[in-house]
Amino acid sequence: MRDPWNAFMPYPDADVGHAAVGRLSGLRLAVKDLFDVAGYPTAAGNAAVLAASGIKTSTAPLVQTLLDAGACFVGKTNTDELAYSLIGGNIHFGMPINPRDPDLIPGGSSSGSAVAVAAGLADIGLGTDTSGSIRLPAAVNGLIGWRPTHGNLDNNTLRPLAPSFDVPGFMTRSLEPMAAVMSAVGMPAANDRPPSILIAENVFETIDDAVADEMIASLQSVAMPIRRTDAIASFSLADLALAFITILQREAWESNKALFERSPEAIAPDIAERLLSGSRVEDEEVREARRIAALFSQQIDRLLCENVIVALPTLAKSPPRRDAEPESFAVFRSACIKLLCLSGLSGCPQLAFPIVNCAGNVSLSLLGARSADRMLMNVARRLRAE
Repeated sequence: MRDPWNAFMPYPDADVGHAAVGRLSGLRLAVKDLFDVAGYPTAAGNAAVLAASGIKTSTAPLVQTLLDAGACFVGKTNTDELAYSLIGGNIHFGMPINPRDPDLIPGGSSSGSAVAVAAGLADIGLGTDTSGSIRLPAAVNGLIGWRPTHGNLDNNTLRPLAPSFDVPGFMTRSLEPMAAVMSAVGMPAANDRPPSILIAENVFETIDDAVADEMIASLQSVAMPIRRTDAIASFSLADLALAFITILQREAWESNKALFERSPEAIAPDIAERLLSGSRVEDEEVREARRIAALFSQQIDRLLCENVIVALPTLAKSPPRRDAEPESFAVFRSACIKLLCLSGLSGCPQLAFPIVNCAGNVSLSLLGARSADRMLMNVARRLRAE
């Protein structure tokens, strides 16, 4: 396959079979190089991991489920190193090119899967989302991005980053193939009660007023009850982001400690420094972060069990140029984590999608109760139909 976007890993082709008939028949599947696929190595964006991988003899259960539903495998895709970034860069295999705007970052860490779908080289992009690695590249590339309920999809053989937050997820160009994916992986049907949409003022205050007004107007155009509140929870967004990052850093270090100690020179300096930061996090800091996460999750569960869906911007800041300075990447990442962390801390599903008829790179997200993934799809259909 010709790949001018650097979406795919440069592996020799191997035969990967799929069912002739199924819910995903006719749809091409691109798989992030964190999942094992028989006949291919798994590099996780790192040359040392690639060298030690060998050719896998079995396929990750989730990937096999998609193949058994008729999806046609078209390749393994580029990822940020160890899936530990939101930018899309990789010193070993290069940064994929954003087909929507080649001057901008493609977003990470599921950058290759996002780019493959956005460029029309695949219909379904399978990736992972720990701190936003489905939702952010989906937003940057103009795609639908689904972060499922934490723990609902099989992540066996998936190389971990931060198990408290790691979730397999998907990207598509439109809602219909995403609905087919939800069905293929066994998401339960939505209940028949129409939900209300919650708008939290402290969430929309993180973005430009004009963009916030466009998003809210889009929500108000649909005949659904809308509620407003000052804040999504009793914690500030900054406190939630800090708790999230604290847990993420500790778990990322624990997941990659053996690799770091064995081959520190094989890890990009910025990724290595981030891992080392995790090694320095104090146990008391982690305990406090987990306390905040648990309380926040309880508050969100109580809120969403009332048949409520939270609407929020997917990104808190416009994506930087791919040639921007590292400081710009850090500012972008920090700003976006304040919104992206909400799904991770709560374990709730989130669906991101472009707003129809909105100027610029505007992505709206819906956050729902655990296992209410299909409800998010139903509401998104109504919004996208306007």
